[in-house]
This record gives sequence, C-alpha cells and structure tokens, in this order.
Amino acid sequence: MKSILIDGNSLFYRTFYAIREMSNSKGVPTNAIYGFVNILVKIQDEYKPDYLGIAFDLKGPTFRHLAYDDYKGGRLNMPELLAEQFSILKELLRKMNIAIVELEGYEADDIIGTLATIGAEKGIKTEIITGDRDAFQLVGPQIKVLYTKKGISQLEEVDEAWVQNQYGLTPPDLIDLKALMGDKSDNIPGIAGIGEKTAIKLIQQYGNLEAIYDHIDDQKGKQKEKIIAGKDDAFMSRMLGTIKRDVPWQGDFEELSFHDIFNPESIALLKELEFNTLLSKIDATDTVETIEKCLDFRWIKTAAEMDELFNKMANAAEVIIYYHQEDTQIYFALGIETSYYYLNSAAVVNLKFFDKLKNLPNMKTIALVSQDLKNLIHIFHKNGICEVNEAFDTYIATYLLSPGDQRYDLKSAAYQYLNRMILDDEEMFGKGKKMIKAEDLDEQLLADYMIKNCETIKDLKAVLERELETTEMMTLFKTIEMPLLEVMVSMEELGFKIDLSQLEVLSGEFESKLTSLTSDIYELAETESFNINSPKQLGEVLFEQLKLPIVKKTKTGYSTNIEVLEQLIHFHPIIEKIIEYRMLSKLDSTYGRGLMAFVEPKTQKIYSTFNQTVAATGRLSSSNPNLQNIPVKTEMGRAIRRVFVPSTSDRILVDADYSQIELRVLAHLSGDENLIDAFRKEQDIHTRTASEIFGISLDAVTRTQRGQAKAINFGLIYGKQAFSLGKDLGISRNEAQDYINRYFSRYPKVQAYMDNVKQQAKEEGYVTTIWGRRRYIPEMNSRNAMLVQAGERMALNTPIQGSAADIIKLAMIKVYERLNAENLKAQLILQVHDELIIDTPKNECAQVEVLIKEEMEGAAQLSVPLTVDVNTGLSWYDVK
Repeated sequence: MKSILIDGNSLFYRTFYAIREMSNSKGVPTNAIYGFVNILVKIQDEYKPDYLGIAFDLKGPTFRHLAYDDYKGGRLNMPELLAEQFSILKELLRKMNIAIVELEGYEADDIIGTLATIGAEKGIKTEIITGDRDAFQLVGPQIKVLYTKKGISQLEEVDEAWVQNQYGLTPPDLIDLKALMGDKSDNIPGIAGIGEKTAIKLIQQYGNLEAIYDHIDDQKGKQKEKIIAGKDDAFMSRMLGTIKRDVPWQGDFEELSFHDIFNPESIALLKELEFNTLLSKIDATDTVETIEKCLDFRWIKTAAEMDELFNKMANAAEVIIYYHQEDTQIYFALGIETSYYYLNSAAVVNLKFFDKLKNLPNMKTIALVSQDLKNLIHIFHKNGICEVNEAFDTYIATYLLSPGDQRYDLKSAAYQYLNRMILDDEEMFGKGKKMIKAEDLDEQLLADYMIKNCETIKDLKAVLERELETTEMMTLFKTIEMPLLEVMVSMEELGFKIDLSQLEVLSGEFESKLTSLTSDIYELAETESFNINSPKQLGEVLFEQLKLPIVKKTKTGYSTNIEVLEQLIHFHPIIEKIIEYRMLSKLDSTYGRGLMAFVEPKTQKIYSTFNQTVAATGRLSSSNPNLQNIPVKTEMGRAIRRVFVPSTSDRILVDADYSQIELRVLAHLSGDENLIDAFRKEQDIHTRTASEIFGISLDAVTRTQRGQAKAINFGLIYGKQAFSLGKDLGISRNEAQDYINRYFSRYPKVQAYMDNVKQQAKEEGYVTTIWGRRRYIPEMNSRNAMLVQAGERMALNTPIQGSAADIIKLAMIKVYERLNAENLKAQLILQVHDELIIDTPKNECAQVEVLIKEEMEGAAQLSVPLTVDVNTGLSWYDVK
C-alpha cells in the first residue's frame, strides 16, 4: 500500500511561478491550477497511490507564532493572481474527491508529519511531495520525500541514503541542524554566526544540541562565545523547526482513499477553466465523442484501384487530405465525397500517385482541404505539382478563431470544436528514442489512424466555416490568409543568398572585438580572468570586488541584467564594456557563427520558415533563422545585412518599405482631421506632432523636440502611459503626462478612438482590425489591475499593428501575383513586417521598382495615402 501526501501551499506557489500568464476567456488566472492538476495527473498515471491527501495552511496563527512573535516575519502576502486561484483549486480538489486536510493552529508540515506517521504504523509507505526542505526530517524506512527541485517538472527522491550523502547526517539530525544555523525563510534565528558547515560538524561530533552544550568547554574562542550566547535561540529554534507528528487530527485515514480524479463534476470544472489540451489527453469518454469503430475505406494497393481513385477525383470538387511524412516516405488518407482512401508510402511511389495527380485535368481547380496545407504544398512542389487550389486549412482557421491560444494542432481543434478525442502523432508513434517509424507499425492500425484524422478534418471544416462566418472573418480567411500560403511557400523555397566569405570575415571581426573587450574587462576588473557570461561571477566582480552599488538581488546572488547595468553605467567604465561584450556575443552566436549553421552548402542560401500562426496580432514571424529580428540600432548589427546578397551576380535587391504605416492606420481608424491632414500634405509626421504639442512652427522644431514627438507617436500606439514614456524620454512622469495631454488636445479624435477601443474590448471581449481580424483580450475583465493595464495595451496596439499586418500580407499577395502575371524573373524572397525584398534581374529593376511601389501603395484604400520608399542595392545593407 502506498500513500502520497502533498504540501498544498508549497506546490501551489511552485506551480504559480513555474507557469506564467495563463487565464481563461473570462480573464480568470489559471496558471497555478493548471500546473497543480498536471502534477495530479502525473501522480495518478505514474505513482498510482492507494491514498492521497493534500494539506494546507490556514490563515490563523499556529503554536509557533504564539511561541515566537517573529516566526515567519517579513514574508510577503500571497500574490493577488495566486490568491484568486486558491478557492477554485480547492473546489476542483473536492470535485476530484481528493482529501483536503487543514487544522487550526498547525501547519501543513505538521499535518503531513502526523498522517505519514499514522500511515507508517499501518504499514503504508508514504511519499511526500513538497518544495520545503523541512520535510527531509520526516524521512525514514517507510517515508520518502519527492522534492520539487526544479519548478514542477522534476521531482527528486529523498530517502535516508540521500540525506546521509547530502549532509552526512540522519534525517532526525536535520532538526538540530536548523536549530544551530536557523532558517531565514521562516525567520528562525538559530545561533548568530553559525553556518551550515559548522553546524554539521558539531552535530557529527556530538550528536545533538544537548550534547553540544554538555561539551561546551571543547569549543574555543569566538565560536564558544557564539554558542553560549545563542543557547536560548538554539533551543527555541529547534522547537520551531520540529515538525509535529501527533497533531489532534480527528479524521479517519480511509478518508484519504484515492479514486480516479476525472469524473463528470471535475471534468465540467476543467472545461470551464478551458484546460483543453489537458482534457484532450485524458479518457473522458462520458463527455466527449470518440471514433471507436473503424471507418470504411478503400486501401489502394493495385494500379486498377489507383485508376478508380483518380476517376473519382476527376469528377470531385473537393478532396480532404491527411498526410504523414517521414523523411522520404509519405502516406496519404483521402476523403472524396462520402468515401475514404488510404495509400501507404509504397503505393505512393510504385503506383505513381504524384505523376497521376500532376496530370489530373482538374488539379488546378479541385479544392484541397487539409491541416497545415503549407507543408503539403511543399511536398507537391517537390514532386512536380506546381499549381494547386489551397481551399481550406483547418490549422489556419483554428488560429484565426483563437489567435492567442497557440494550440492549433488537429487533436486540440477536434476536442475544442467537435468534442472529439483523437490520437496525435506522439501518441501514435511515440517520441525520442522510443519513436516508432510508420513502416514498422501494424498497417491496419496506421490506416485507421489516418482515415480517422481525415474524417476529423472534414468534420472540422464544416464547423470552422460556420464559426468564421459567425465571427465575420471568412473574407479575411479567403482573401488574405489562404492566398498567402502560396507566397510563403515560394519564399521558403527560394531562400536568401549568403556571401559566405563576407560572413566569415564578419564573424572574425566579432570574435576579434570580443577578445579585445575581454582583455579590457579583465584589466578594469583588476583580475586575471573570470567568466563574463556567468551572472554569479560577474556579480561578485562588480559588487564585491569593485564595490559598485547593489541595484537588485536574486535568489542566487546579484542581478546583472541589462536594466541593472544601465543604472550603473556612470559608476565605472567596465559597465559600458560589459554591455558591448554582451551585445557582440549575442550577435556572433546568433548571426555570426550562428548564421553559418543555417547556410545550405550547395546553394549558399538560408531557407527561413515563415510562421503564419504565431503572433496574435496577425504579423508573420520567421524562424530557423529569425530574419525579422536582426538588430539595426548599432553599426555592428547593421553590418550583418551585408552578407545577404542577390542570388546571382546579374541580379540586384529591390527593397520596398512602408513609411510610418502604423501611424497612417491610426489616422484612418481614429478619423482625426489633424493627423489625416498631416499625411495628406506629406508632412513629416513627427515634426508636425512636435509643432502641435509644443505650439511652434514646423521650421522651428528642434531635433530633440522631433525625437520626443516620435516617442509619443509610437508610444501611444503601444499603449504606453506617462511613467513608461517619461522613462523613454528621460523626463519626469508629470512632464510626460503634460506632453500626452497636449498631444490629445491637438488630436482629440485619437483619444476618443483609444477610449472606444478599450471600452469595446471590455464589453465584447475582443478588438478587431480593419479587415475584421479578432483578438480576444480576457485580461480586460480581470480583477487584477496589472492584468487590466496589459489588456488595455493589447487592445490599443492590436487594431493598429494587426491592420498593418493585414496590409503587408495583401501587398505580398499582389506583388507575387503581378510578378507572375507579367512573367518576370524577379522573385519575392523576404518580408520583414512592413518591408518586402525582391531578388531582381538587373534588366528588370526599373520595371520591378514601379511594380512594387504601385502594388504596395494600392494594397489598401485608407483615408490617408500609403507611401512606399523603394531602394536598390547589391546587399540588404545597401538598400537601407
């Protein structure tokens, strides 16, 4: 028999800090509850206890507080976002039929100590889950501790041997160890000046506290004085640190009997908390639909069967496709009308599936429906099928309907929209070393899996189409998101040429400069060497050796983050060198040596992946490598762009960049006449703003005033308040607020628009872009003021940044289509937020410059003109 006892407060705090920024659509914070439930799932699945109890502290004073007023003095109150989740967690535990044990006057440790003792007397082995080392004293033949050493992902088993190896003591000895050395976290004094090493040595030599004082004359000098002076504190500390094993608990141990934590009541609350991923992994057959029986399908094994399939496809308007790819092997499940077909990898190759698909008369018009069509288009392209009709991608549709969710996989979507349980690839094939290849699976099992997923895509499409219509995002889906797939596929396949020799020179320059900076830092630190990349060693050098003022401490020592370093920059010349060292080190690891790892040797190109479903605002992102985050504020950062060059020597890069697109979107959305007037007159918007808020003529605006106006223009878009703006401008909060007030007095409709947006977000729970893209903002209805402020910033920024993202996507589509329509060899190879780059033959350069300007400026009709700056050059650096 086995029992598990959990220190509820300890684990709840751990899960709160391990998982950040999680809430349901109603704005209820759920991160700590989610982490806690995942631990319970792990307990149920892996530890399989016979008994389970969770002990919590009550608010009132314990016997320790009554004995020592300062016990746990100085502890901060529970964070509000955690406190909001506490009652919900307890409600959930009760619905899970998990025993909650609390006792007035005693702590959770004492309850656990008592329950573990009762269990041991019954011959029940106990494992205690806690992040509190105090519990180590309870360890014995029948009792172990599962210590939450690292967040909540790693539980370290602590038994008697572990304690002996770690401390050289027995578990009961740890009580006297705390008596001697104290515990700052609980404000237990111990003996002043006695640390852990000395305390361990004393206990190893004498055995316990009484014996130490019986042999006090063995001690010498200062140590003897400390021990004598601290005698009362030591014995009191032992009392405070001793976990009671005999609290007057009146319950019956059988109340801790463990049952399946998932039942209709607990599942209903988990659904309310919107733990969809968790729910999709549990067996909740009473509440969700499952596809238990195998679907009828045709297994294509012969040439005649393949011909029958293509006869059916030739007359089909739509084909549902689910595919599984492993290296060169590809498996397909196809849905045509009410029939399903399965092709294994051998059939795809031997029966020439792709050749027949390429020659299908209606291949260009047949509507393809799948999950992650972008990857499928890549597969088709590699097999000679260049033109396809990407009609519906369930992955993108799911993203549009819940853009902040980050869970758009087929399993999560099936559970959310169909209330259906399906397997995912990890459950089907395993992962890591235990992963099974598709070819090694039972073929019937694999076929059933793929056909079920194919039917799920078909059913999902019907539901998602209705949802897109209901939320008025179908036009956005059809005119922007789906046509963009072909453009992104093209950019990913074309890649961007890298001048390897230039990259090697640049990396060499980085490393040479880093070597020089390292030498300078050692000299300024007056030390031979230390690890500059180690926050601990750097902190010791700055704050102990150089005696710089301590700005901020962490659990492990001194903080040396960039905010701290910037505050110290005037105290010592070493700080500037360290900041530069860090910047260069990151540049080299990411874009120097780091970039080389992404260069394809044969083509000398990098092939970045463009992500359509990452940013909640609708912006595209890129990865492996991220080409949208190359730093441009320093010359060394800008120099990285020199290595990006045209694909051949007879080509040139054409770069087109929207001018202040987000401010133009703001002018359109707000309808503010002064802002619109500035853009229509093609005035410098920052100079015009400075003129307005400082009450001076345009030609009288200084460079400093323009810079301040620029900070205000962009700061307000991102929802900055006076405090943040003042910090950016280096002025007081009151001065910054005065600037904001002046701004809104000159642009009153901007303020009215911003107020309306925040009100809409609060009332409707979401905001929209010009094209109807939605972003849900549950934070607006949170009871936590900081979350509400974060929600307001998102509400203000999303319609502007999201509309700008929609415009650049439309521009990408238009430019791509026109390049093809005019049979140009120029190719769109990169998008970076409001910038497009085209790899262009030199003899097409003039035509492409006109084309890209026309299409980008005509991508949307706003109340202000869209302006595009076009430049050309032999590298990305040259065009900027």
